[in-house]
Amino acid sequence: MAIPAFVWMLLALGLFALGTFGLRGLLAIHDALQRLEFERLSPPPHWSAARGLLGALAALPVIYATRQLGVAALLAGVAVGALGFWAAPRFLAAARQAVERRLLDELDLHLDLLAVAMESGSSWTAALAHCVERTPEGPLHRAWQRVGLEIHAGVEPLDALRALEQRVRLQPLATLMSALRAAEKLDMPASVVLRERARHCAAARFARAERQARAAPLKLWAAMLLCLAPCTAVVLAYPLARLLAFAAG
Repeated sequence: MAIPAFVWMLLALGLFALGTFGLRGLLAIHDALQRLEFERLSPPPHWSAARGLLGALAALPVIYATRQLGVAALLAGVAVGALGFWAAPRFLAAARQAVERRLLDELDLHLDLLAVAMESGSSWTAALAHCVERTPEGPLHRAWQRVGLEIHAGVEPLDALRALEQRVRLQPLATLMSALRAAEKLDMPASVVLRERARHCAAARFARAERQARAAPLKLWAAMLLCLAPCTAVVLAYPLARLLAFAAG
């Protein structure tokens, strides 16, 4: 039994109502990731509506593809929608981790550039401007732009950096802020701290690369076991069956 037309209309109206708030939630997540405001992601605005929208978008193709099954199509769509609703936090966590990983991979280069600029006599504002000018587009690039604008607006440099650390809440930035505060109290140049932290961040990035390299063979073995071995069995099955038939004939 096919699904009646009025059911499709109700589904469309429900999707429109859900999409109004769900789309706002997705846009808020995108904006928080772009601006490195991770505190806005726990939880994001309109998070339930956004999860429902993702589940509905996953369920609609299933319902349409199985529309000739009637009620079974609706049940299949509900199951897929529930799966999408359940998996949405995992996708959000993966997106956040990707931004954090890119930020940490870029941090040592940015700190080196800041140290070079400050060693040449530049202020925090000028050093940040040089760093923004000479680094590629990315999350840390946008973060320095915002810090520079806050300093131009009259915020103290360390307070602006502290606000960045509070938004991101990553351990390397927290350690950097503690070291800069201590250097300020001891009347030490900030360039020394920046250079030292850049060296530590580079070592941490190298350690992460080593861990990923050690994990790569395990992933390759998993791919071989799950993909290559069954495909090899399928390819050899037909000639082996012909050979057995010839031997038995």
